[in-house]
Amino acid sequence: MAFKISFKIGGRVQLNRSEVLPVTLAVSDQQGQIEELVSFLSPLPKPLEEKFKQWQYYIGLQGNRKVAKNRENLISGVVNLTELTNSLKAELNKWLGTDGWIDENGQPDPRVSSLLERFREKITQKDEVQIIVQTEDRQLRGLPWQEWDTLAGYTRRGVEVAISATNFKRLTQKQTPQLRATARILVVFGDEKLGFAEEEDFIKNLRRYGGEPHILRQPTRKELEEKLKDSQGWHIFFFAGHSESDRDGRIGRIQINPADGAQGIIEITALKDLLAGAIDKKLQLAIFNSCDGLGLANQLTELSLPYCIVMREMVESSVARELLKHFLAAFVKDGSLFASMNAARQQLQQKFEPGKSWLPVIVANPLAKELTWNRLFSERRLSWQWEMVLGIVAIALLVCLPIGIFSEFQGWETLTFYAQLHPHLIVYPSLFLWMPLFAAYRAHCMIRVKTGPFVFLTFLTGFLILGGVFFELTGDRIMLMEFKSDATATIYAQQLPGLYSKWRTSTADIQSIPQEIFNTRQAFDVEGNLTLKKSELEAAIKHIHKNNIPGLQGLLRIATAYDVWRQNTEAFSISRWFYALTFAAIISCGVQILALVLTILFVPDSIFNKNKYLTYLIICELGILLWLPFESYSIEHTKSLLFSHEFRGTLAGLNVLLYAIISILSLTTVSCIYKSATKAYQPILLSFFLGSLILTVLISYFGVSLVDHVFGMSSTNPLTPWFASSIFFASLFFVLVRLIDLRVGDE
Repeated sequence: MAFKISFKIGGRVQLNRSEVLPVTLAVSDQQGQIEELVSFLSPLPKPLEEKFKQWQYYIGLQGNRKVAKNRENLISGVVNLTELTNSLKAELNKWLGTDGWIDENGQPDPRVSSLLERFREKITQKDEVQIIVQTEDRQLRGLPWQEWDTLAGYTRRGVEVAISATNFKRLTQKQTPQLRATARILVVFGDEKLGFAEEEDFIKNLRRYGGEPHILRQPTRKELEEKLKDSQGWHIFFFAGHSESDRDGRIGRIQINPADGAQGIIEITALKDLLAGAIDKKLQLAIFNSCDGLGLANQLTELSLPYCIVMREMVESSVARELLKHFLAAFVKDGSLFASMNAARQQLQQKFEPGKSWLPVIVANPLAKELTWNRLFSERRLSWQWEMVLGIVAIALLVCLPIGIFSEFQGWETLTFYAQLHPHLIVYPSLFLWMPLFAAYRAHCMIRVKTGPFVFLTFLTGFLILGGVFFELTGDRIMLMEFKSDATATIYAQQLPGLYSKWRTSTADIQSIPQEIFNTRQAFDVEGNLTLKKSELEAAIKHIHKNNIPGLQGLLRIATAYDVWRQNTEAFSISRWFYALTFAAIISCGVQILALVLTILFVPDSIFNKNKYLTYLIICELGILLWLPFESYSIEHTKSLLFSHEFRGTLAGLNVLLYAIISILSLTTVSCIYKSATKAYQPILLSFFLGSLILTVLISYFGVSLVDHVFGMSSTNPLTPWFASSIFFASLFFVLVRLIDLRVGDE
């Protein structure tokens, strides 16, 4: 949980003939403000002011990123800062102790310390504490507030203190979906003599996490302006080089190109309109790895930029590089901006002399949303025009088989017959397959980085789809809808013994079929050749769907064997290819669930909205689970009717494997929910997922019978409930999608 403490410090006022600083202290948690207190703080005591000025001076001796025209005034040398920083820290704590706070009567005010101590009791070591000091005073902005013992003791790793102006406004930035989910970073390197190779490597490494850096090296002013105008906008602006601020810390300037002399030094106000445009689009963070950046941050916060990271004073390159290295390493792991800065500051404390870790500071807009790496991203979406095209293609895919059957075989009666035989292929796609198709697309939209395993699984998906379609089209048990209406095949007498042996039937079994169902006398000629006509086989099936006739079942095994038709491909129907597309769509959704689950399990950082991703993953799984009763119907009823009960038993073994895979995916999904979803959203996701599993169990017991009565051979007219259900479930689904888009975030 993140707690926030805000100190709003006003300008000096008279209180009982003494000057004081009015302070409004506010404490908040995720539910909102807990408590607010108004007190007064005495101005900086002389000892603290002197120690602070000494620290500013000595810390600046080693700084080498000052604007070029002022660098010759610096004194070179190495200064031991340990004693000075300890003294400054002691004076700071003395000032902010009980005696420094004054109530409205001019007496010591213990309420501030009391409130902060009570607040400490609510904080665990796992909680994050963010502190914002709002002031316009340059000295107050420069103080190392994080060294205040009362605050520093809140957590083991310390707290992070940001500074802010006292006047600010909330900025509304609308993230627009884009085809490529990247965090666009405009990188400007000023004086190349400083050596930016390491910083460039750190920034280029962000590509692994979805960063898209665009680097300008010693650009001209025109080149910088053109980049700022980029229509795609920028999420982060990074500058490394020389900079400075005026004495009051209100105006800042950067040197983008030393070769251009005065023209290469730019005040932020000169870029005001361009920066305002970039902020309105999506700019969230500006990082200045350069000296004395408080003036830069001040002018950017006036434009309502959510966050800046600057150096309080002059800085040496080694400190700036180390800060960037550790800050980015923590930030891409989706820590908050405050936590990432705190992690980087801890590293600076270990590597450099005391006091140098105080240089970097966050300058925040208090009304800005909390910033993490993931929140830089928006969904990877196609434009609405392409989504419309994709939607039309998907709808065509879902209905191509029933439309193909209706148009090719000319009539509702034939479509009804095939739907009753094979609802898992004809009815299910238009009824439920759009759920996993759409959910898989939206889940893909939230994967910002296509990692190696994901790319491999995607290629594996394509391979399995092609392999599955190939074996399905060249395997036995060809469906009658895969043949043209006048399809005919002749099996010669010398071929029949082999087929009889393979499919465990005989001439006697076939000839035992009642003549009113199938006329075997006409099927066998005088030489013993067997001629099969699709129209006669269909007529026989329509008469016996309530009774099993072993001889006819043996005949159908032979009649639907691929070897019988492989030399007679002109007998195949157009609907056969529509069936191949439908089959490929079902298989692709099933395999992509594996890719989506493994992505969030093993590389969760590649996903920027895990709550929404998991929601769509569960919808994808639910859509495929709804296929199970339709597939089970095909095994229990259709295959049993056409080819005998033994085919049901054989395929039941495959069902055991299918349910084993479902069990593994279910456990993995639950693990992903606990690992990646936010705590507040976990109960909702678990309820949704467990509800889907309970539905799966129920449809395993009752679904097959329901499919048979509504859409199968036991139904009288499956078309009416089919069309009505499609409209109902589609409307319900898109209402659900709308609610997900509006309500589900990563908070």
